[in-house]
Amino acid sequence: MAPTILFLALATAAPATELQTELWQVTPGAAAKRWAAPAQPVANTRAVVLIPGLHFHPLRPVKAVKPELRHWQQPKSELVKTLAKDFDVFAFAYSQTVSLDDIAQSPGLRTFVADLRKAGYTEIILVGHSAGGIIGRQFAELNPDAGVTKVIAVASPFAGAELATLNVGYPKAQAPFVKSLTPEARKAAAGASAFNKEIEFACVVCKVKRLESDGVVNLRSQWPEELQKLGVPAVLAAVSHTEAMDEAESTKTIHALATGKLARWSDEEVTNARKVLFGETVTRTNLLRRPTK
Repeated sequence: MAPTILFLALATAAPATELQTELWQVTPGAAAKRWAAPAQPVANTRAVVLIPGLHFHPLRPVKAVKPELRHWQQPKSELVKTLAKDFDVFAFAYSQTVSLDDIAQSPGLRTFVADLRKAGYTEIILVGHSAGGIIGRQFAELNPDAGVTKVIAVASPFAGAELATLNVGYPKAQAPFVKSLTPEARKAAAGASAFNKEIEFACVVCKVKRLESDGVVNLRSQWPEELQKLGVPAVLAAVSHTEAMDEAESTKTIHALATGKLARWSDEEVTNARKVLFGETVTRTNLLRRPTK
C-alpha cells in the first residue's frame, strides 16, 4: 500500500501499554525463534541485529502493542539469506506505542546486546530500516561500550519526515511513535551526544528516479548535515523506501557495508558526495561505492 494511502487511512483508537521488546534468532536455523543465550560459546562471533521502522496498523491497532517480525527479517528473505553467509542474524522488534527515543533508551535492546556480547559475539552490527536506523544510531551513541561495532542506517529520516506531521492514518496508540519522526522532533533530538568514532557508521541513502527522496524520506534527511560533519559515509541505492530491505541492489549494498571496513570521510569526500547525492553537476566519482573487504 502506498505511504500516502497509509497516512490517509481511517485512524482507530487503541489503548497504550508499556513498551515490549523481543529478540529472535533468524539464522542459523530454519525458522526464527526467540533467542536464549547458549550454554557454550558461539561458533560464529559475528552478529547482525535487524531493527525495523514504523509499521502502520490503522485497522488492527492492537497489533501496534506487540513486537512483530517484518517480512524482511524472516529466514527466507533475500536480505537474511545474503547476510547469513557471514553472520548469525537476529531480529529485534518492539511495540510502537512510545517515541523512538524511548525505545533507543529502554533496557530491552541494551539487555539483548549485552547478552549477545556475553555469548561470545565480538562483532555486533545494528542494521536499521527507516526509524530503526535512528534507534540503532541513538543506542550506539548512548551506549558506546555496549558492544556494538557498527551501525548501518537504511533510508532513515534523521532530520524527520514531513508525512509524520499528518494527524491521520494511524491509531492513537501509535501517535507518540509517529510524532517522534516529525522534523521538529528530530531537530530537538539531534546532536544530543557525540558518536564514538570507534563505532563504524554508514547511511544507505535510497532514491527514486526523478525524485529527491525515496518516496517517503528526503535525501537530505537520510544524510543530514550533522552526519556529514562527522564524516559518516553515504552509499546511494536506487530503490524506494518500502523496497529498501528487499531489492537486490540494496541487499548487496547492506551486505557489503556489513562485511567491509567503514572509515570516516574527509571533508573533500563529503563535499564531492554532496554534489552527487543532491543533484549538482559533477563528474561521478567512486565515493559512493560499496566498501571492499
